[in-house]
Amino acid sequence: MILKLRTTQIALTSLLQKEKEAETADLIIKLGGEGIRKCYQCGSCTAICPISEHYMISFRKSIKYAQLGLKEKLSSDLTPWLCYACGECSNSCPRDANPSELMMTLRRYLTMIYDWTGISRLLYLNSKILLSAIISLSVLTGIIIYFLHGPIITDRVALATFAPVELVEATGRLIFVSLASILLLNTFRMYRLSSSRIKLSLGIYIKEFFKTFLPNFLTQRFFKYCSEKRYWVVHLLIFYGYVASLILFEVLLFITHSNDPFLFISPLSIIGLFSAFSITYGGFVVIHGRVKKTKPLWKYSHPTDWMFIILLILICLTGLLTGIFRSIGWSIATYMVFSIHLMIVVPFLILGVPFTKWSHIVYRPFALYFGRLNEIRQSKIQEVVRL
Repeated sequence: MILKLRTTQIALTSLLQKEKEAETADLIIKLGGEGIRKCYQCGSCTAICPISEHYMISFRKSIKYAQLGLKEKLSSDLTPWLCYACGECSNSCPRDANPSELMMTLRRYLTMIYDWTGISRLLYLNSKILLSAIISLSVLTGIIIYFLHGPIITDRVALATFAPVELVEATGRLIFVSLASILLLNTFRMYRLSSSRIKLSLGIYIKEFFKTFLPNFLTQRFFKYCSEKRYWVVHLLIFYGYVASLILFEVLLFITHSNDPFLFISPLSIIGLFSAFSITYGGFVVIHGRVKKTKPLWKYSHPTDWMFIILLILICLTGLLTGIFRSIGWSIATYMVFSIHLMIVVPFLILGVPFTKWSHIVYRPFALYFGRLNEIRQSKIQEVVRL
């Protein structure tokens, strides 16, 4: 009798495990990973990848985890972050499984896993919730502006009077700190999931941070190994355009958000023009690629991909128009366009930075950093075994 109960228990446990694995595989397919049904594990994706010549990786292993629905293995896997979606693997795939898109899909899946709030899951799995969130945050921002804006001066442009600098600065700081805290906690979850518990000295963490994380964060240098180097430049233009914008309108807001003309007058406007050009050019290259589907990395576009690039371009264009109207003295136009600008900025930051596409800018270099720490841990284990 006891043996029979034990056998039944094992059978039920096995059945539940298989159901969980099937759910994980179905989830990956829903995120855009239809190719896991086509892949037959030939390994050509790993063999053809230019990064594999410089870094020990196995995309085949990651795809196998996805096919089998192995949630724990997938959650600890850093390999998808090493792919820059150049598409060489997809061009050579004999089954047209599009491994490049599979890696992008796994990055979406991992972003959901890292996020302790569960918001990423909602945004990735339900496009209606994504659109509702964008509209709701935009409308809420508009309502706040309507009720809290300062005096509307029409005989001259007084942007810092219409949108009091103290209020804008305090709100910006609050949003920045909140989103950065969520993203850092998610990154810590990434570390806990992907790293073994073998302790390393603080000196190793600091050394590898400057040696591995920082160079990859600032240059995305693994991208240069891909044949499509033009897209590395586009990637960097968007990245540094956004960084320039962040410096101007977050760090230096007390200077840039004033009642004085800005564009073409302030020396800092050069940075603003660089940001506008970089983001607009890079954004339209991406949109053109996604519409024409000329490359494997653009054959499939998730709704969050569109949200990210469209909102980013709109932020850039409304910011540029605000600067133009402000400089030529069109007061009402300046206030209106600046209000629209903020109504786009808020949903982009709140939804994009910790929960969807923009978080990848942080996760990718941290994946290389954590992977390097794991290599050091492994070498220490081998040293102990040899002794």
